[in-house]
Order: sequence, then C-alpha cells, then structure tokens
Amino acid sequence: MLEVLILGRGFVGRYLEELLDAQGISFKSTTTDGRDGTIKWRLPETTSFSPDKGNFSALPLAKSVVITFPLQGEAPAIYLLHGYLDHHASTDSSAPPQWVYLGSTRPFKEVPSTRYTKPDVSAGGPRVEAEELIIKSFNGHVLNLVGLWGGERVPEKWSRFYTEKEKLRNRLKDRSLHLVHGADTARAILAVISKPDPSGGRWLVSDKRTYDMLEILIGDPRIRGFLEELLQEEDVRKLVGADKIDDIQMGESQVTLRIDSSHFWKQYEIEPEYLYKIGAPDPYNKESL
Repeated sequence: MLEVLILGRGFVGRYLEELLDAQGISFKSTTTDGRDGTIKWRLPETTSFSPDKGNFSALPLAKSVVITFPLQGEAPAIYLLHGYLDHHASTDSSAPPQWVYLGSTRPFKEVPSTRYTKPDVSAGGPRVEAEELIIKSFNGHVLNLVGLWGGERVPEKWSRFYTEKEKLRNRLKDRSLHLVHGADTARAILAVISKPDPSGGRWLVSDKRTYDMLEILIGDPRIRGFLEELLQEEDVRKLVGADKIDDIQMGESQVTLRIDSSHFWKQYEIEPEYLYKIGAPDPYNKESL
C-alpha cells in the first residue's frame, strides 16, 4: 500500500515530495494536468457533487492522505473524504487513512492564538466548517499555517501588495508577520504522519518567530516614499513612535506575537530549521535532507 497520497502538489507538496523521497517513503501526488509524473486529478468545481464526477479510481489507497488545497465548506469535504473511502471500501485494509488537511491561521484573532483558540468563523468562512468536519467526523489533523515562504517566494516581494499609501497606513497598525518555510511545513506534515493522534486535532504551525513587516518593506524605495509622506501626519508619527524613518525602531522586539505554535513543536519534539532573514539566501537545500 502507498504510504502518502498528496492531493494537490502545489507549493508545499514539492517540499513534501523531496522529504519523503529522502526518507524512502512511498508517495504519489496529484496535479490538475498530470505533469511531471503526477496523477491527473481535480475535485469537481460544483456544489452538486455526484460520484461519477470524482474520478476516485485515479487515486490510490494510501495510509495517509494530505490535502493541500482549501475546501469551501462541509459539502466538498464530505464529498472528497467519503468518496475516497467509499471507492476503497472493498480494499483489504485494516484501518482508514490518516487525514492531514492544510488550513490557514486567518480565522485566529485572539492575541496570541494557540491550538486551543477557537477559530473565528466569520473570518475563516466555509473553510473552518471543512476543518471542523475533518477533525470531528474523520479524526483528521488540521495544520493551520502562517505565511509560507521559500525559494522564489520571499517576503521582500510582498511589497507589491502595498500599491497605495492607505494600504501601508493600515499595515502600520499591526506590523506583525508570522512565517514558516515550505521545508519546515513538510517536516511538520511528516511528523504528524509518523506520530498521529488517533483522535486527530488542530495545530497552528509557524517558525515560532515574529517578524516586523515594516522592516521587510522598507527596503522598497516606493514603500519608503509612502512612509515619508505618511510621517507628515501626527497620528502616524505617534503610531511608529518617531518623526523620521531612520528613527523608527524595527525588529521582533517591536511587534506582537499573534500566533503561538509552540504546542506543535513541543508535542512532536522537533524544531523549525529554516528561518527567514531579510536579504539572506534561502537556507534550504534539499541535498542536506
């Protein structure tokens, strides 16, 4: 039997593939077009699900199934998990697969939020419904991830999201940024697969640090220009505690921890290895696995 099936290769899936390969763990991944030797498969984009549209015959039975794409509510979650289980119901297997679902920390608004914080449904929407279903009805594990980075996906490039001065003004009100490298995310998934809790559960996953988004953005001349204009306003000067850019205190000591993922790393007895540093090369190298 296959050890791991990755539904939706995507950004995280590539790191997971490299880790599983290095560990000698059998796996298969899906993509919508079947590129690079993956399984061609996709979840139907409809609210009217029917078994003949799922193409579950393309998906092999695996001990663990990792879902990397968002499920918009209970209906697609039920369709996917039940469809997969029903298709393999006649297979001689002693236990159902272990489900691992990747979610977001967007619904967590308490400061700080931990694995025991109740997600804000109004912020998370139907995705939270899918997460709760996977945990309660399928004993699955939900990993709520902070900002993913790695390779060409680096926070310095996120200045493109601040195309207007007002967007920067709003970011100054909360400069905290939480990150986790794709490789550490893969390590987290493997830890859960290797040491699953029979009852499932929810975990928040970050690299345990808190980054200052302004410290990252300020290297962009356009952002620096916006900030110089904003510093003409008294409210902004009070907000950043300075009259000039060079006098603004930046760094981890100046921002608030909003996502506390310490429970996860303590439970699984591992630590994040790939920490972000402004302007530094990506520390990940698959040859070191």
